[in-house]
Amino acid sequence: MQLSTIASPAQTPTPWPAEGGSTGGVRLLAPYDALFREGDETTAFYEVLSGAVRAYKIFPDGRRQIVAFAFPGDIVGFCQGDTYRFDCDALTTTRVRVIHKQSLLRAMRERPELAEKLLEVARGEVETLQDLSLLLCRKTAIERIASFLLTMARKAPDPVAQRLALPMCRADIADYLGLTIETVSRNMTRLRTLRIIDLPDRGSFQVRSLERLRQLAECDGTDH
Repeated sequence: MQLSTIASPAQTPTPWPAEGGSTGGVRLLAPYDALFREGDETTAFYEVLSGAVRAYKIFPDGRRQIVAFAFPGDIVGFCQGDTYRFDCDALTTTRVRVIHKQSLLRAMRERPELAEKLLEVARGEVETLQDLSLLLCRKTAIERIASFLLTMARKAPDPVAQRLALPMCRADIADYLGLTIETVSRNMTRLRTLRIIDLPDRGSFQVRSLERLRQLAECDGTDH
């Protein structure tokens, strides 16, 4: 199977209104630059235009739980309360659109469709957290990794014909899935041995059998 250029997850950016100062321009982040920190005041939220970010919680004992990765078209920093609940930083060189919270609330009075968009964002966050809870509580290690790769693959227009970018390192994947780095590496190698995926390099993967990957992710396969 021929490999094309590495594909990154992509969605259509939201046409947030520029009038009234709702958008505060675009921020450029270098890898590992902080977008916001836990406890910072929630004056804005952000739409990823290019690149990728991760949101995570650091516990007092030093452990880290990554709660989300965000890609072009995704919204981060949308939360209740006056302060952010998580840290968020860039995985790669990343561009984000700054959306001022108070200005957008004013714009929503004139454009009700913006409220519908924010409701869609909130629904998406709830679904993501529900999926993560199910994954952490009930799935085996290889099922967790299959679920993660399937989610990444489904963001691409043609998940089987392309090399798909993995901008996060194995430690990030481990901290998202509640596994050790060794377990992540071992089971990704196992998926390659089973000819479900290929691993051209540490920054990408290719799906060889989308159906078998889906079966594993949905706990409906025989490749355990």
